[in-house]
Amino acid sequence: MRELVENSLDSCDDVQILPTIEIEIQSVKTDIVTIKVSDNGSGVPPDQVPQAFGRVLYGSKYAQQQKRGTFGLGVTMAILYGQISTDSPVIIHTRTENSTGLLHRLLVDVEKNRPIIESREELQRPSVGTTVIIQLKGDLKRSQERIIEYLRLSTVSTPHATLTIKIDDEMHENLGGWSKIIPKPIRPSKPHPRSVDMEVLRRLISKYGKKNLDEFLRISFQKIGVRTSTRFLQFMNLNPNQPISELTRDELSHLAQALRKYDGFERPDSKCLSPIGKDDFLKATTSVFNTKTAEYANRGVSEWQGNPFIIEAVLATGDDFPRSDIPTLYRFVNRVPLLYDSSDDILTRVLKRINWSRYGVRSSEPVALFLHLCSTKIPFKAAGKQSLASIPEIEQEANHLLKELGRKLGKITARSIRNVRESKKMREFSKSFRQIARFSTSLAGYDDVPPTDGLVKRLFEVEPDE
Repeated sequence: MRELVENSLDSCDDVQILPTIEIEIQSVKTDIVTIKVSDNGSGVPPDQVPQAFGRVLYGSKYAQQQKRGTFGLGVTMAILYGQISTDSPVIIHTRTENSTGLLHRLLVDVEKNRPIIESREELQRPSVGTTVIIQLKGDLKRSQERIIEYLRLSTVSTPHATLTIKIDDEMHENLGGWSKIIPKPIRPSKPHPRSVDMEVLRRLISKYGKKNLDEFLRISFQKIGVRTSTRFLQFMNLNPNQPISELTRDELSHLAQALRKYDGFERPDSKCLSPIGKDDFLKATTSVFNTKTAEYANRGVSEWQGNPFIIEAVLATGDDFPRSDIPTLYRFVNRVPLLYDSSDDILTRVLKRINWSRYGVRSSEPVALFLHLCSTKIPFKAAGKQSLASIPEIEQEANHLLKELGRKLGKITARSIRNVRESKKMREFSKSFRQIARFSTSLAGYDDVPPTDGLVKRLFEVEPDE
């Protein structure tokens, strides 16, 4: 379900429309479920449907650009699991701007890694978009709570999306739609030279193999112009007119290492990133959760190994969160919630290393931290893509960001304590002034007791409690 929803969100982002996604999960048997996800995205071109859904490692997400997925691997693996566990084909009903609708039933040839088209027919679809239906083995009762949590958190990281979830004709819930502002389109960019590895280099050479070294560097990478290319090649003691295809394997390996280590390149372009942003992040957090206070912080653009990244976060207090001596952590990467393996995540370790008591967090405090990392490359620790590996640059930025939010929370806590103390004093003074006014009125022989609220207000510069 997660893989299908992420693909649907990316499809809507690509055509710059507000996502409307419907998720239906039906129990077929005790341990067999059917998952149906429909979106209003761009649709899949008919000639690409078999390859996109029936071939492992088929994808078009190779440019340096923030994406929820990477290579189109997840959906195909879900389809394979459904095929293996229930012997059922995947059903894809899609429509583009240039068609009325096409229905595919596909299986995957595991040995040859290619799609098997069981059937293909024209079938009208009411609007542009895609519907995917997968039948697979699973425990719906055990996973239902996690499904709802994932969708709720998805509307925090993608506030402009509206999600509808239906489960077994018993549950029907609408989520999201907190913002009507579509994020600016993400501009794909060339790879940064510091992010290059041998695989990227080989792929670029297969595309620009007829170019000489100077032309190859300027065409293939961002932040390399004539002057930078000349300086780098002089540093490498390479002939700029030598064809890139003539370099030996060892020379290519040396070139890749030099590109990663050379310090004469500018910082990578950040226009390929899409952070949630202050207004949307705060709006979504306070809409999904019952919050008392919420503060936002953003460290700006940084980089790790030539990959630009931005870390942003919201620190919130409210009764919806568990009470603990450290904030409850909600993690997001490229707008995708991470629900598992939090103990292995570097962000969790950074959170635990901070002394939160100095910022006013006690075991009785319900505090939560919503932390979002967006980057052109996410350093996942394992293939499950649920925890982040230790990257010094990310670790350092996260540490600074959490301490900044801690200071904000400390000020809020101190102000709250001060307000409670002042309110208590105000009530005591207000009671005393009323008594003095009554006694003074009686001694002076007057009937009407003068009001004292004005005195209390001038003393404390706040409205007195009744």
